[in-house]
Amino acid sequence: MARALSMSYIGTTEEPATSFSSFLNSGNSNDSTETVWESSVPPALQFAFGVIGNAIALVVLGLSAKNHKWRPFYRLVCGLAITDGGGILLVYPTVMIQYAENFTFDFPKALCDYSSFIYTFTLMSSAMIICAMSLDRFFAILYPFVYNSENKGRRTNCILASIWLLGLLLSTLHLMGLGSSYNYYPRSWCFLNFVGGTTKDRINSFIYSITGLLILLCTIAVNVVVILSVCRKMRRNSVKSARRVNVNIIVFLVVIVIVFTTCWAPLMVVIFSHAAKLMKASDQGGDGPLELLVLRFAVTNSIVDPWIYILLRKETLDGLKRCKRGVKQKLGIVSESFHDNNVGRNSERARRKCPIKVTESGATVPVSSERSRSWLQNQV
Repeated sequence: MARALSMSYIGTTEEPATSFSSFLNSGNSNDSTETVWESSVPPALQFAFGVIGNAIALVVLGLSAKNHKWRPFYRLVCGLAITDGGGILLVYPTVMIQYAENFTFDFPKALCDYSSFIYTFTLMSSAMIICAMSLDRFFAILYPFVYNSENKGRRTNCILASIWLLGLLLSTLHLMGLGSSYNYYPRSWCFLNFVGGTTKDRINSFIYSITGLLILLCTIAVNVVVILSVCRKMRRNSVKSARRVNVNIIVFLVVIVIVFTTCWAPLMVVIFSHAAKLMKASDQGGDGPLELLVLRFAVTNSIVDPWIYILLRKETLDGLKRCKRGVKQKLGIVSESFHDNNVGRNSERARRKCPIKVTESGATVPVSSERSRSWLQNQV
Protein backbone atom coordinates (compact mmCIF):
# COMPACT_ATOMS: atom_id res chain seq x y z
CA MET A 1 0.00 0.00 0.00
CA ALA A 2 1.36 3.43 -0.90
CA ARG A 3 1.66 6.12 1.70
CA ALA A 4 1.57 9.86 0.94
CA LEU A 5 3.74 12.55 2.45
CA SER A 6 1.72 15.74 2.05
CA MET A 7 2.71 19.36 2.74
CA SER A 8 0.93 22.56 1.82
CA TYR A 9 2.39 26.03 1.40
CA ILE A 10 0.03 28.64 2.85
CA GLY A 11 -0.27 32.28 1.92
CA THR A 12 1.97 32.24 -1.18
CA THR A 13 1.65 31.31 -4.82
CA GLU A 14 5.38 31.36 -5.50
CA GLU A 15 7.71 28.39 -5.49
CA PRO A 16 9.25 28.16 -2.01
CA ALA A 17 12.92 28.87 -1.72
CA THR A 18 13.53 26.22 0.88
CA SER A 19 14.23 22.68 -0.27
CA PHE A 20 12.40 19.57 0.76
CA SER A 21 15.21 18.34 2.99
CA SER A 22 15.57 21.69 4.76
CA PHE A 23 11.83 21.61 5.35
CA LEU A 24 12.15 18.16 6.91
CA ASN A 25 14.76 19.40 9.32
CA SER A 26 13.06 22.68 10.11
CA GLY A 27 10.00 20.97 11.61
CA ASN A 28 7.65 23.61 10.12
CA SER A 29 4.67 21.72 8.68
CA ASN A 30 2.77 24.83 7.51
CA ASP A 31 5.20 26.12 4.90
CA SER A 32 5.04 23.73 1.93
CA THR A 33 2.93 22.03 -0.63
CA GLU A 34 4.21 18.76 -2.03
CA THR A 35 3.06 15.14 -2.07
CA VAL A 36 5.47 12.22 -2.16
CA TRP A 37 4.27 8.64 -2.59
CA GLU A 38 6.20 5.70 -1.19
CA SER A 39 4.99 2.13 -0.81
CA SER A 40 5.23 0.39 2.56
CA VAL A 41 5.63 -3.03 0.87
CA PRO A 42 9.47 -2.93 0.34
CA PRO A 43 10.37 -2.14 3.98
CA ALA A 44 7.79 -4.64 5.25
CA LEU A 45 9.22 -7.40 3.05
CA GLN A 46 12.78 -6.50 4.01
CA PHE A 47 11.88 -6.64 7.68
CA ALA A 48 10.12 -10.02 7.38
CA PHE A 49 12.71 -11.73 5.17
CA GLY A 50 15.64 -10.21 7.05
CA VAL A 51 14.52 -11.39 10.47
CA ILE A 52 13.12 -14.77 9.37
CA GLY A 53 16.03 -15.62 7.04
CA ASN A 54 18.71 -14.88 9.63
CA ALA A 55 16.73 -16.71 12.34
CA ILE A 56 16.50 -19.79 10.10
CA ALA A 57 20.24 -19.53 9.42
CA LEU A 58 20.98 -19.54 13.16
CA VAL A 59 18.70 -22.56 13.68
CA VAL A 60 20.41 -24.44 10.83
CA LEU A 61 23.81 -23.60 12.33
CA GLY A 62 22.76 -24.90 15.72
CA LEU A 63 21.25 -28.12 14.37
CA SER A 64 24.29 -28.88 12.19
CA ALA A 65 26.87 -28.07 14.88
CA LYS A 66 27.97 -31.73 15.08
CA ASN A 67 28.93 -31.63 11.40
CA HIS A 68 30.73 -28.28 11.13
CA LYS A 69 32.07 -28.38 14.74
CA TRP A 70 32.08 -24.59 14.82
CA ARG A 71 35.03 -24.20 12.49
CA PRO A 72 36.21 -20.58 11.97
CA PHE A 73 34.09 -20.03 8.87
CA TYR A 74 30.90 -21.03 10.70
CA ARG A 75 31.73 -18.88 13.71
CA LEU A 76 31.95 -15.92 11.34
CA VAL A 77 28.67 -16.95 9.68
CA CYS A 78 27.02 -17.03 13.10
CA GLY A 79 28.34 -13.53 13.85
CA LEU A 80 27.08 -12.32 10.48
CA ALA A 81 23.58 -13.73 11.05
CA ILE A 82 23.41 -12.14 14.52
CA THR A 83 24.60 -8.77 13.15
CA ASP A 84 22.26 -8.72 10.15
CA GLY A 85 19.18 -10.15 11.83
CA GLY A 86 19.66 -8.14 15.02
CA GLY A 87 20.21 -4.88 13.14
CA ILE A 88 17.09 -5.29 11.00
CA LEU A 89 15.05 -6.32 14.04
CA LEU A 90 16.17 -3.26 16.03
CA VAL A 91 15.86 -0.55 13.37
CA TYR A 92 12.95 -1.47 11.11
CA PRO A 93 10.17 -0.88 13.68
CA THR A 94 11.18 2.81 13.64
CA VAL A 95 10.91 2.75 9.84
CA MET A 96 7.45 1.17 9.86
CA ILE A 97 6.18 3.77 12.35
CA GLN A 98 6.67 6.48 9.73
CA TYR A 99 4.78 4.50 7.07
CA ALA A 100 1.99 3.64 9.51
CA GLU A 101 1.65 7.32 10.48
CA ASN A 102 1.42 8.37 6.82
CA PHE A 103 4.76 10.21 7.13
CA THR A 104 3.45 12.62 9.75
CA PHE A 105 5.58 11.26 12.59
CA ASP A 106 8.32 13.70 13.62
CA PHE A 107 11.53 11.82 14.49
CA PRO A 108 12.95 13.09 17.81
CA LYS A 109 16.70 13.70 17.74
CA ALA A 110 17.37 10.80 20.11
CA LEU A 111 15.40 8.36 17.92
CA CYS A 112 17.14 9.66 14.78
CA ASP A 113 20.55 9.17 16.44
CA TYR A 114 19.53 5.64 17.47
CA SER A 115 18.37 4.79 13.92
CA SER A 116 21.53 6.18 12.32
CA PHE A 117 23.74 4.28 14.79
CA ILE A 118 22.00 0.92 14.14
CA TYR A 119 22.13 1.40 10.37
CA THR A 120 25.78 2.45 10.22
CA PHE A 121 26.91 -0.23 12.70
CA THR A 122 24.97 -3.08 11.07
CA LEU A 123 26.02 -2.29 7.51
CA MET A 124 29.70 -1.66 8.26
CA SER A 125 30.07 -4.64 10.64
CA SER A 126 28.34 -6.91 8.14
CA ALA A 127 30.72 -5.80 5.38
CA MET A 128 33.78 -6.39 7.57
CA ILE A 129 32.58 -9.87 8.55
CA ILE A 130 32.07 -10.75 4.87
CA CYS A 131 35.62 -9.59 4.17
CA ALA A 132 36.88 -11.70 7.10
CA MET A 133 35.06 -14.72 5.71
CA SER A 134 36.73 -14.20 2.34
CA LEU A 135 40.13 -14.00 4.08
CA ASP A 136 39.24 -17.19 5.96
CA ARG A 137 38.68 -19.02 2.66
CA PHE A 138 41.89 -17.47 1.30
CA PHE A 139 44.09 -18.87 4.10
CA ALA A 140 42.19 -22.18 4.27
CA ILE A 141 42.81 -22.90 0.57
CA LEU A 142 46.19 -21.26 -0.10
CA TYR A 143 47.89 -21.63 3.31
CA PRO A 144 46.28 -24.63 5.01
CA PHE A 145 49.22 -25.30 7.39
CA VAL A 146 49.10 -21.75 8.75
CA TYR A 147 45.31 -21.84 8.86
CA ASN A 148 44.94 -25.13 10.74
CA SER A 149 46.54 -24.05 14.00
CA GLU A 150 45.36 -25.21 17.40
CA ASN A 151 44.01 -21.82 18.50
CA LYS A 152 42.08 -21.01 15.32
CA GLY A 153 38.75 -20.97 17.22
CA ARG A 154 39.98 -18.42 19.73
CA ARG A 155 41.60 -16.42 16.94
CA THR A 156 38.27 -16.26 15.08
CA ASN A 157 36.44 -15.08 18.21
CA CYS A 158 39.02 -12.29 18.66
CA ILE A 159 38.63 -11.25 15.01
CA LEU A 160 34.84 -11.14 15.38
CA ALA A 161 35.07 -9.05 18.57
CA SER A 162 37.54 -6.68 16.89
CA ILE A 163 35.18 -6.22 13.95
CA TRP A 164 32.30 -5.29 16.24
CA LEU A 165 34.49 -2.85 18.19
CA LEU A 166 35.71 -1.18 15.00
CA GLY A 167 32.15 -1.01 13.68
CA LEU A 168 31.08 0.54 16.97
CA LEU A 169 33.79 3.19 16.68
CA LEU A 170 32.96 4.10 13.07
CA SER A 171 29.22 4.27 13.76
CA THR A 172 29.53 6.57 16.79
CA LEU A 173 31.84 9.21 15.30
CA HIS A 174 28.89 11.35 14.18
CA LEU A 175 27.30 10.96 17.63
CA MET A 176 30.49 12.15 19.36
CA GLY A 177 30.68 15.42 17.44
CA LEU A 178 32.34 14.46 14.15
CA GLY A 179 29.29 15.06 11.95
CA SER A 180 25.62 14.60 12.67
CA SER A 181 22.58 12.41 12.03
CA TYR A 182 20.16 13.23 9.24
CA ASN A 183 16.55 12.20 8.59
CA TYR A 184 16.44 11.13 4.93
CA TYR A 185 13.68 10.91 2.35
CA PRO A 186 10.89 9.97 2.93
CA ARG A 187 11.64 10.76 6.60
CA SER A 188 11.60 7.05 7.44
CA TRP A 189 15.32 6.46 8.09
CA CYS A 190 18.26 8.25 9.63
CA PHE A 191 21.92 7.90 8.75
CA LEU A 192 25.12 9.87 9.16
CA ASN A 193 24.76 13.21 7.41
CA PHE A 194 26.59 12.67 4.11
CA VAL A 195 24.60 15.39 2.32
CA GLY A 196 25.68 18.12 4.75
CA GLY A 197 28.13 20.76 3.67
CA THR A 198 29.98 21.21 6.97
CA THR A 199 33.58 20.11 7.29
CA LYS A 200 32.81 17.61 10.08
CA ASP A 201 30.01 15.98 8.10
CA ARG A 202 32.23 15.63 5.05
CA ILE A 203 35.17 14.21 7.06
CA ASN A 204 32.93 11.61 8.69
CA SER A 205 31.41 10.73 5.32
CA PHE A 206 34.88 10.31 3.79
CA ILE A 207 35.98 8.04 6.66
CA TYR A 208 32.89 5.82 6.39
CA SER A 209 32.78 5.60 2.58
CA ILE A 210 36.53 5.09 2.04
CA THR A 211 36.57 2.37 4.71
CA GLY A 212 33.63 0.69 3.01
CA LEU A 213 35.24 0.89 -0.43
CA LEU A 214 38.54 -0.53 0.89
CA ILE A 215 36.62 -3.44 2.42
CA LEU A 216 34.89 -4.01 -0.91
CA LEU A 217 38.16 -3.96 -2.89
CA CYS A 218 39.84 -6.30 -0.40
CA THR A 219 36.93 -8.76 -0.59
CA ILE A 220 36.95 -8.76 -4.40
CA ALA A 221 40.76 -9.12 -4.63
CA VAL A 222 40.92 -11.99 -2.13
CA ASN A 223 38.08 -13.90 -3.80
CA VAL A 224 39.59 -13.43 -7.26
CA VAL A 225 42.94 -14.83 -6.03
CA VAL A 226 41.17 -17.85 -4.50
CA ILE A 227 39.16 -18.46 -7.68
CA LEU A 228 42.32 -18.38 -9.82
CA SER A 229 44.06 -20.75 -7.43
CA VAL A 230 41.16 -23.21 -7.52
CA CYS A 231 41.08 -23.03 -11.33
CA ARG A 232 44.77 -23.98 -11.46
CA LYS A 233 44.08 -26.94 -9.18
CA MET A 234 41.27 -28.03 -11.47
CA ARG A 235 43.64 -28.19 -14.45
CA ARG A 236 46.06 -30.42 -12.52
CA ASN A 237 43.42 -32.62 -10.92
CA SER A 238 41.32 -34.78 -13.25
CA VAL A 239 39.39 -36.66 -10.53
CA LYS A 240 35.71 -36.07 -11.11
CA SER A 241 34.73 -35.69 -7.46
CA ALA A 242 37.56 -33.20 -6.81
CA ARG A 243 36.57 -31.17 -9.87
CA ARG A 244 32.98 -31.04 -8.63
CA VAL A 245 34.13 -29.71 -5.25
CA ASN A 246 36.28 -27.07 -6.94
CA VAL A 247 33.41 -25.99 -9.18
CA ASN A 248 31.19 -25.57 -6.10
CA ILE A 249 33.86 -23.40 -4.47
CA ILE A 250 34.18 -21.20 -7.57
CA VAL A 251 30.43 -20.74 -7.93
CA PHE A 252 30.11 -19.93 -4.24
CA LEU A 253 32.85 -17.27 -4.36
CA VAL A 254 31.56 -15.73 -7.60
CA VAL A 255 28.10 -15.36 -6.08
CA ILE A 256 29.63 -13.69 -3.00
CA VAL A 257 31.53 -11.16 -5.13
CA ILE A 258 28.53 -10.33 -7.33
CA VAL A 259 26.01 -9.96 -4.50
CA PHE A 260 28.30 -8.02 -2.17
CA THR A 261 29.47 -5.64 -4.92
CA THR A 262 25.93 -5.04 -6.20
CA CYS A 263 24.48 -4.34 -2.76
CA TRP A 264 27.34 -2.55 -0.99
CA ALA A 265 29.08 -0.47 -3.66
CA PRO A 266 26.15 1.88 -4.57
CA LEU A 267 25.76 3.23 -1.03
CA MET A 268 29.50 3.80 -0.59
CA VAL A 269 29.78 5.52 -3.97
CA VAL A 270 26.81 7.80 -3.20
CA ILE A 271 28.21 8.75 0.24
CA PHE A 272 31.66 9.45 -1.22
CA SER A 273 30.20 11.43 -4.13
CA HIS A 274 28.17 13.65 -1.81
CA ALA A 275 31.15 14.21 0.48
CA ALA A 276 33.42 15.07 -2.47
CA LYS A 277 30.65 17.23 -4.00
CA LEU A 278 30.75 15.14 -7.15
CA MET A 279 27.03 14.54 -6.97
CA LYS A 280 24.63 17.32 -7.71
CA ALA A 281 22.05 18.09 -5.06
CA SER A 282 18.60 16.78 -5.99
CA ASP A 283 15.36 18.72 -5.88
CA GLN A 284 14.89 17.53 -2.29
CA GLY A 285 18.12 19.23 -1.23
CA GLY A 286 20.56 16.37 -1.70
CA ASP A 287 18.60 13.40 -0.45
CA GLY A 288 15.78 11.73 -2.35
CA PRO A 289 14.70 8.46 -3.98
CA LEU A 290 18.28 7.64 -5.05
CA GLU A 291 19.57 7.64 -1.47
CA LEU A 292 16.60 5.54 -0.36
CA LEU A 293 17.27 3.06 -3.17
CA VAL A 294 20.97 2.57 -2.37
CA LEU A 295 20.16 2.09 1.31
CA ARG A 296 17.64 -0.63 0.40
CA PHE A 297 20.30 -2.28 -1.74
CA ALA A 298 22.68 -2.32 1.24
CA VAL A 299 20.00 -3.78 3.53
CA THR A 300 19.21 -6.41 0.88
CA ASN A 301 22.76 -7.69 1.35
CA SER A 302 21.89 -8.45 4.99
CA ILE A 303 18.81 -10.34 3.80
CA VAL A 304 20.60 -12.39 1.15
CA ASP A 305 23.66 -13.24 3.29
CA PRO A 306 22.19 -16.18 5.27
CA TRP A 307 20.88 -17.82 2.10
CA ILE A 308 24.32 -17.66 0.49
CA TYR A 309 26.55 -18.56 3.41
CA ILE A 310 24.40 -21.23 5.08
CA LEU A 311 21.30 -22.29 3.24
CA LEU A 312 22.93 -22.47 -0.23
CA ARG A 313 26.27 -23.99 0.82
CA LYS A 314 27.22 -27.41 -0.50
CA GLU A 315 26.92 -29.04 2.93
CA THR A 316 23.37 -27.78 3.39
CA LEU A 317 22.33 -28.70 -0.13
CA ASP A 318 23.81 -32.20 0.29
CA GLY A 319 21.84 -32.57 3.50
CA LEU A 320 18.65 -31.50 1.74
CA LYS A 321 19.36 -33.98 -1.05
CA ARG A 322 19.79 -36.78 1.48
CA CYS A 323 16.50 -35.83 3.13
CA LYS A 324 14.83 -35.76 -0.28
CA ARG A 325 16.18 -39.22 -1.14
CA GLY A 326 15.00 -40.55 2.21
CA VAL A 327 11.52 -39.15 1.69
CA LYS A 328 11.42 -40.57 -1.83
CA GLN A 329 12.46 -44.00 -0.58
CA LYS A 330 9.76 -43.98 2.07
CA LEU A 331 7.17 -42.82 -0.44
CA GLY A 332 8.42 -45.48 -2.87
CA ILE A 333 7.90 -48.24 -0.32
CA VAL A 334 4.43 -46.95 0.50
CA SER A 335 3.45 -46.57 -3.15
CA GLU A 336 4.84 -50.01 -3.98
CA SER A 337 2.81 -51.68 -1.25
CA PHE A 338 -0.20 -49.64 -2.29
CA HIS A 339 0.34 -50.77 -5.89
CA ASP A 340 0.62 -54.42 -4.82
CA ASN A 341 -2.58 -54.15 -2.83
CA ASN A 342 -4.36 -52.57 -5.77
CA VAL A 343 -3.14 -55.31 -8.09
CA GLY A 344 -4.40 -57.95 -5.69
CA ARG A 345 -7.77 -56.30 -5.33
CA ASN A 346 -8.12 -55.80 -9.08
CA SER A 347 -7.29 -59.43 -9.83
CA GLU A 348 -9.81 -60.54 -7.21
CA ARG A 349 -12.48 -58.31 -8.76
CA ALA A 350 -11.62 -59.64 -12.19
CA ARG A 351 -12.07 -63.22 -11.03
CA ARG A 352 -15.42 -62.35 -9.48
CA LYS A 353 -16.72 -60.45 -12.50
CA CYS A 354 -15.33 -62.66 -15.24
CA PRO A 355 -17.16 -66.03 -15.63
CA ILE A 356 -15.02 -69.19 -15.72
CA LYS A 357 -15.70 -72.18 -18.02
CA VAL A 358 -14.18 -75.60 -17.37
CA THR A 359 -13.36 -77.47 -20.57
CA GLU A 360 -13.47 -81.22 -21.04
CA SER A 361 -9.73 -81.34 -20.60
CA GLY A 362 -10.14 -79.82 -17.11
CA ALA A 363 -8.71 -76.37 -17.96
CA THR A 364 -10.40 -73.23 -16.65
CA VAL A 365 -10.90 -70.42 -19.17
CA PRO A 366 -12.26 -66.93 -18.31
CA VAL A 367 -15.25 -65.82 -20.28
CA SER A 368 -15.22 -62.03 -20.52
CA SER A 369 -17.48 -61.31 -23.50
CA GLU A 370 -20.09 -62.75 -25.77
CA ARG A 371 -17.50 -63.38 -28.45
CA SER A 372 -15.29 -65.32 -26.04
CA ARG A 373 -18.27 -67.29 -24.78
CA SER A 374 -19.20 -68.32 -28.32
CA TRP A 375 -15.55 -69.16 -29.03
CA LEU A 376 -15.43 -71.26 -25.87
CA GLN A 377 -18.61 -73.09 -26.80
CA ASN A 378 -17.12 -73.87 -30.20
CA GLN A 379 -13.93 -75.11 -28.55
CA VAL A 380 -15.90 -77.31 -26.17
